[in-house]
Amino acid sequence: MSTSIEVAPDQARTMAQLSEENALLREELRRLREAERTLGALLDNAPVLISAKALDGTILMASRHFEILDGYDAAAFVGRKVFDLFPPDIAEQLWRNDQRAAAERRPIHEEETVYHRDQSLHTYATVKFPLFDDDNAVIATCAVSTDITDVRAAQADSLTDELTGLKNRRYFNMRFVEEQRRAQRDQRLLTLLLADVDRFKGYNDTHGHPQGDVVLGAVAQAIRRTLNRPGDLSFRLGGDEFACLFTANGEEESEELAERIRAALAAEAIPHLANDPYGTVTLSIGLAFLYPHEADDTLTQGAAYERGDQALYRAKHKGRNTVSR
Repeated sequence: MSTSIEVAPDQARTMAQLSEENALLREELRRLREAERTLGALLDNAPVLISAKALDGTILMASRHFEILDGYDAAAFVGRKVFDLFPPDIAEQLWRNDQRAAAERRPIHEEETVYHRDQSLHTYATVKFPLFDDDNAVIATCAVSTDITDVRAAQADSLTDELTGLKNRRYFNMRFVEEQRRAQRDQRLLTLLLADVDRFKGYNDTHGHPQGDVVLGAVAQAIRRTLNRPGDLSFRLGGDEFACLFTANGEEESEELAERIRAALAAEAIPHLANDPYGTVTLSIGLAFLYPHEADDTLTQGAAYERGDQALYRAKHKGRNTVSR
């Protein structure tokens, strides 16, 4: 004797629907696992820096390529904050760009600098973008950074003064507006420093042009020793004329940096028989301050340069070998 269980049409439809949904869930799970494997392979092998940070700066995840960075420790990286992991000046630029991406709710493209394990400073092209929850609220930021140091080095060959190793006037013209806008956005004081060697024509006439080239190299070295922070820019505009662009916390800090450059060259005590009353090579420096409220449409590069040139004239008028605002 055999028996059979009859299934009501409604139950049959329900079972078929559940079976279909189960198949869809299994397929979705398969795709999620495949995507997880792909993401894991990307994070383990891609030669780029990929990371995510919480809104308080805590590192949520980081790709394996971070091991190339100075001080990176895989066991103590995720879960810590950016200011615990990098020098203050490096951490500040990294965190500032994360905050912009979160606040503006859009991708931010910037160049950032970090140190590698060999203590070399590298430049990265970085895009930082916000991550949203289901309610469209920003919950974190993600960053993808590519090392462009070699590209920048190749470009720099055409933008570098061969004699001093500083950037040239062409690069100064390229970077001025960019640095002005960056300072305005970050609400920082941007300083334009102009400097030239006192009575340099007289030096060349007395000591010879080859020795004059040595003096220009000494000026460049004095500038490099003082302005060596990420973001500091130094240029030889031509002849014995030099310029620097850098941000500072106030006018006094900028003046202190300028004074250190002047004193560094003076300490070399390079004989200059045509430079009375000093008898050695000296430097006059003028400072122009570009305040955050001065938009680039109200203070042009030419106007800023004129402001710095007038300050340099005042330094000369005071007797040379001095810094003037």
